[in-house]
Amino acid sequence: KFKNRAMADQGEKLVLKPGVVVPFLSNIAMSQDGESFQFIELDMSNKNIEQLNKTIEEAKEVYICKLSQNNIADPSALKELQNLVHLDLSKNKVKNINIFVNDETLVNLKYLDLSSNKFPEFPAFKLPKLEYLDVSFNKLEKVNEGWQGHPTLKVLKSVDNKFKNFNAFKNMPKLQELYLANNNLTQLTGYEGLPGLKVLHLRRNKIEKIEDELPELPALEYLNLRSNKVPDLENLFKLFQYAALRDLSVMNCPVELGFSSMNLFVAEVLIKNPTIKRFCKVEVTDANKLEAVFLAQHKWNKAEEERKRLEAEEKQ
Repeated sequence: KFKNRAMADQGEKLVLKPGVVVPFLSNIAMSQDGESFQFIELDMSNKNIEQLNKTIEEAKEVYICKLSQNNIADPSALKELQNLVHLDLSKNKVKNINIFVNDETLVNLKYLDLSSNKFPEFPAFKLPKLEYLDVSFNKLEKVNEGWQGHPTLKVLKSVDNKFKNFNAFKNMPKLQELYLANNNLTQLTGYEGLPGLKVLHLRRNKIEKIEDELPELPALEYLNLRSNKVPDLENLFKLFQYAALRDLSVMNCPVELGFSSMNLFVAEVLIKNPTIKRFCKVEVTDANKLEAVFLAQHKWNKAEEERKRLEAEEKQ
C-alpha cells in the first residue's frame, strides 16, 4: 500500500486502482448510525493524479477531501461522496464542472476551493448548503446564464479573474465577505441583493469615478480600494453613502498620493465622517480626532476671512 504513496511523491503518476486510496484516509469518527467507525478525511494533495474513477468510492464516507495540486480535469467521480462538507480542488486542470451545477450532487458541501483551474466561465453553482467558494485565478470573464446568486454563500473569493462589472455578484442574502482583487472592475455599481455584506476587497481594479447614488450595502464595514484610481476627495466622500463603513483604504490611489501628510488626509476624512475607525491602515486615535477639529476650525476661519474680504470689497 505504501509503495503507492512513495511513487507518487517521487513525481510519477498515481493511478487510482483498488486499494490505492485507503492509505490516504485519516481521522476516525463514529458513523452517524453509531454502528461503526469510519475515516472522515482523504488527503491526496500533490500526488500527480490525472484521473478520478470509481476507486475514489473507497472514500465515500469522508467529510473532508483534499485533492489540490494534481492534474484532475474532471471531478465527476466525486459525486458518490455525498457526505462531503469540505472539498479542495485548487491547482488542478478542472474543466468539467457538471458535478457542481446539479441539484442532486454534493448536497452537504459547505466549502469548495476551485482556485487555479481551467473552467471557462463562472458556473451556475447549485450546492444548496455552500458557505465558502473560491474561484480565484481562473481568468473568468463570462458568467453562466443559470447563475442567479446563492441562498447560503457567506464567503466568495474571485481574485485575479477578468470581471469588468459586478453582474455576477447579486442575490446572495447571507454573503458577508467578497474578495475581487485584481479584476477589471471600473465602477461600484451592478451588485444588488447583498444585505449582509460586511467586507468588500477590491484592491488593484480600475475604479475611478464614484457614483452619486451607489446601490445599497447596508452592512458594509470594510472596503479596500487600494491601488484603484479614485481621483480626489469629492469622489472619496461619496463612499460614505455606505452608512456602516468603519474601515476604508484608498492607499496608492491618486487621492492618497496627492496628500503630503497622512495626518492631514485622515483629518480631512474625519471632518466628513467622524465614525471612521480605521483609514488607509491607520487606526484613528484621539489625536487624529483633535487634528480634525483644528483643521475644521482653521478652514472655517479662512472661509470667514474670505467672506469678510469680499464683503469689504463690495462696500467699496
